[in-house]
Amino acid sequence: MFFRIIAQTRLTDACYSLRYSPHILNQLAIVSCENFGIRGRSTIQLINNHDQLIFNWSDALFDISFVETDPSLIISGCGDGSINLWQLNNTNSLPLLSLREHQREVWCVHWSESRSNDTLLSTSADGTIKLWNFNSSPMVYKTLLGHESVVYEARWHPRQSGLIASVSADCSLRLFDIKQSSNIVNPRAHPTEILCLDWSKYDDHLLITGACDNRLRLWDIRMITNAITIFEGHEAAIRRIKFDPHRRDRLASTGYDGQLKLWNLNSTNIHTERICKDFIYGLDWNLFEQDKLAIGAWDRIVRLCEIISM
Repeated sequence: MFFRIIAQTRLTDACYSLRYSPHILNQLAIVSCENFGIRGRSTIQLINNHDQLIFNWSDALFDISFVETDPSLIISGCGDGSINLWQLNNTNSLPLLSLREHQREVWCVHWSESRSNDTLLSTSADGTIKLWNFNSSPMVYKTLLGHESVVYEARWHPRQSGLIASVSADCSLRLFDIKQSSNIVNPRAHPTEILCLDWSKYDDHLLITGACDNRLRLWDIRMITNAITIFEGHEAAIRRIKFDPHRRDRLASTGYDGQLKLWNLNSTNIHTERICKDFIYGLDWNLFEQDKLAIGAWDRIVRLCEIISM
């Protein structure tokens, strides 16, 4: 085994997403859904060492994001097409705001990591990406079109303000440059639905995608017609991929095969461990401590892990 489990948190329902806080050491936000998100309530749990804060919601929640400019706020994406803004230091269990602009489920929410771009994006099963500024009116200031099906994930570039990458059930990878009003597309980045992506934290031109063809593809955005590298090894669809924020050459992936895989961009070595027999939807690296990551699965367990080799 290339890692050890430091701690485990048992959930009441299946984990759909989790995120480490960019503000507070070891603070982790977890979203879990009743009946695997098909119908019923959901829960947001914030854990930090032995402390825990819980919010309940009447509909499914599929994703969560910390607000980069305010450590007391988080955003969630909801099954009814709304986004919810939550105050962490408020004992009231209701959100500060609940805003519905999408026509179907919100699959991804991501607050820009660039300090020059204080903006949220949300993606939906309605095929759109919406950009939000909570200091403006209306709060949705742009809707990005182009995808022909569910937009599973989109991510702001960590350094280039205004650049967004998105992936969809329509098999395409798109790059939106908000400042230049440009839209670059690879209409067939994978032969199947693309479920996830992530930007390199060190190389401005690299991003990775994962799909239902069980493969990861590494792209140079200066020429997205062909992947640089194709990574094979998963036995089912890849649901989450994350570049290591502390190492240039390492990334992690999880999926419907219940496996955690660590990949090295400079070698063919793959470290694999079967975590459970269920789908793994939650994956994130600890932003403050090296070699530590969190994994959340449909077996209702969140595992905090430390890599001990590789």
